[in-house]
Amino acid sequence: MVFEQYSVYYDRIYRDKDYQEECNYLKSIFDTYGEGKVRTVLDVGCGTGSHALILSAMGYDVTGIDLSEKMLRIAVNKAEQQKKQINFLQGDIRHLDLSQKFDAVVAMFNVLGYLTTNRDIENALSSIRKHLKPGGLFTGDAWYGPAVLNEKPGEREKFVEQESGRIVRYARPVLDPLRQTVEVNYTMSEVKDNKETVRVEESHMVRFFFYQELCGFLERNDIEVLKICPFLKLDGQLDEHCWNISIIGRRI
Repeated sequence: MVFEQYSVYYDRIYRDKDYQEECNYLKSIFDTYGEGKVRTVLDVGCGTGSHALILSAMGYDVTGIDLSEKMLRIAVNKAEQQKKQINFLQGDIRHLDLSQKFDAVVAMFNVLGYLTTNRDIENALSSIRKHLKPGGLFTGDAWYGPAVLNEKPGEREKFVEQESGRIVRYARPVLDPLRQTVEVNYTMSEVKDNKETVRVEESHMVRFFFYQELCGFLERNDIEVLKICPFLKLDGQLDEHCWNISIIGRRI
């Protein structure tokens, strides 16, 4: 399972990610496309809860779902520290039944991309629709196929300084155009005094998507496509350099 050993480093690796900006963007989607005021939000693939915590602080009633117990434990601890009342639950978005419907469902940070088969995507979107009120909004982000194929994923290193030394993350991607996937092989090292003290290796298989393909997935699950645009840019236009995209839909 992904995000197991990786979960320990997740928040430290992504501490430069602007979660507040992304939650402001979600609010603009809710305000622009919502049929009435959005109050209840289901955050699927919530991870360590960073989006959920900010959305809660913004006044939304948030429920978070994730498959990884380790990520959820971190989310629960963060909520307790911040004195936030958020219902974090373990669950698989492909087979979810909370017996509850929400004004909006969000799938942030490429949750859809971790569903690499057509059946998994269909099941996830069917589950998402089941948890939306009539007219409820769905939004998520994903990798855009034309940009992935045009720019090609490359090897990358990221360095994070901490009191006990440095974290080094090395990513080696393997592109499979036929299956529309990138296998990202991560090596995570903790380094102190120029010596490696801990090494973790984990592989993540991530799918990328094309415009008409996404429309087809949503439409078959009775989710009207409202907009597919560059991530964080509601008025932007897609092109072959736009790697991250937003998908915005409404339950029919």
